[in-house]
Amino acid sequence: MVFVARSHRSTLAAGIALAAALAPVACRASAQDVLTYHNDTYRTGWFPAETTLTPANVGPSTFGLQTTVTLDARVDAEPLVVFGQAIDGSGTHDVVYVATENNTVYALDAKSGATLWSRNFGASVPYTYKDNDDNVYPIMGILSTPVIDRTLGVMFVVADTYDNYSDTFALHSISLGNGSDSVTPVQIGATEQLNKHKDWIFQAQHQLNRPALLEANGNIYVAFGSTGDAVPAISRGTMLAYNAQTLAPADAVLTNKKIEKYSPFYLSSIWQSGYGPATDENGNIFFTTGNSNGSKASYAKNVNYPDSVLALSPDLSTLLQSFTVSDYFSLDQGDVDLGSGGTLVVPAQSGSYPHLAIAGGKDGRVFLLDRDNLGGFHKKTNEVLDTENEGSCWCGPAYYVGSDGNPRIVTGGGNGVTVWLLQTSPPKLVQQGSTGSGYVGGYPDDGGTLPVISSNGTTAGSAVVWFVQRPQSSQDGPPGTPVTLWAFDPTNLSRPLFSAQAGTWRHAVNSNADLVPTVAGGRVYVAANSTLQIFGLLDQGSRAKGKRK
Repeated sequence: MVFVARSHRSTLAAGIALAAALAPVACRASAQDVLTYHNDTYRTGWFPAETTLTPANVGPSTFGLQTTVTLDARVDAEPLVVFGQAIDGSGTHDVVYVATENNTVYALDAKSGATLWSRNFGASVPYTYKDNDDNVYPIMGILSTPVIDRTLGVMFVVADTYDNYSDTFALHSISLGNGSDSVTPVQIGATEQLNKHKDWIFQAQHQLNRPALLEANGNIYVAFGSTGDAVPAISRGTMLAYNAQTLAPADAVLTNKKIEKYSPFYLSSIWQSGYGPATDENGNIFFTTGNSNGSKASYAKNVNYPDSVLALSPDLSTLLQSFTVSDYFSLDQGDVDLGSGGTLVVPAQSGSYPHLAIAGGKDGRVFLLDRDNLGGFHKKTNEVLDTENEGSCWCGPAYYVGSDGNPRIVTGGGNGVTVWLLQTSPPKLVQQGSTGSGYVGGYPDDGGTLPVISSNGTTAGSAVVWFVQRPQSSQDGPPGTPVTLWAFDPTNLSRPLFSAQAGTWRHAVNSNADLVPTVAGGRVYVAANSTLQIFGLLDQGSRAKGKRK
């Protein structure tokens, strides 16, 4: 592990709470704001201020598509929602913010879909320039979910722009009211701390920023992985931090610093199917890494951590805890890395193991971890609290508290969206129900989905599980092939409450639709290929499925 400590360190203390179950997020003016990926920095995916939508009214006769907004490109990022936002020259609106692969950010009226402002950061990058990596197709611009700070009145977003010769990543802090830069953007990779790594220099052409941005500890954390493992001798998993107020570079860490002279190696990338790095109550940073060298075992303490869950100190100066799968080399050989799924930091629990985490990847295992002792690396066994089977996972878990006061984990692996009771003494995941694999299967058999839960706190009969199923076929040209929005009652996963086409996706044969629905204010937002679709109760809007540009 390479750590570079610098002096730009500050703290940001802000948070919300619901039954002691929600993580710190940027200061919000409305409980229904969705300011970051999966709603909070634990990445619970729990939207607990939903007072309108329930299993009783989410059905085909009462709930449906209200409007479709046309966008300029495909969307990988989760839409974010701000209530009561002042827009320059247009008064106050509830706003949904959407970022596209064409490097455009839209501010849209959250009800009508009307464009309030839009900002383009420059030409996007052809996938052919990015080592022909068609995991993102056909262009690469903004891939990661931005993060919003209402106290500062800004959105942080990473754009990847192309000048016909090379590409450049830049971190922007833009006004929520008009999209203009609030401070000078910072170019990623040309920063002093990365150039001081004598054994490696960041090369934008061979890197992707897919994990959602994280705001914590007064910093914006930006994670990078590879262009489909195409140039393993060059790419690296990288975590960077920038001061939220000034964008001054803070710290950087590499997940793999080892140089092999004769054998190229993979990078222990951070990608997580778009799932964001998470934090615990102390602001420590948790994330999952991908595969490494498939021809030679490459785990090395303080050097390379493939197929691992890592916990870093807020300033990135210290590796606090780690868990590496005991059979990581077999995973590397088969390209079935742990890093296809994100790490969920479970809010603090009662019992002898109060601090837990959940992670799972392509081989289908989901691990319940003690984040006070993640387990390290053991060649023969995984020193974890529990291991269960969720099915192959290009996915990420969620968490909520039921009306009985008990915590639950919702996994989205290839076995189906599954609800597990989180037993705390002793720690164990106890399956309570599953949709089965048929509702999550997608083309070309990359498993799973990214579920979220909406509820009115822990009120009985208010919880709904939402997810987007990947396409069932592949088409390169527009519009692509359909993706489907599903809704289930988490207490009864035997049949769906609702399903409908929620847009389309292109080149699903090798480009996963890692789509996350956003629930806020009685509506559900799904961004896909060149569209944002807004769903809600049919008596709240027109039954006509009109389009807006």
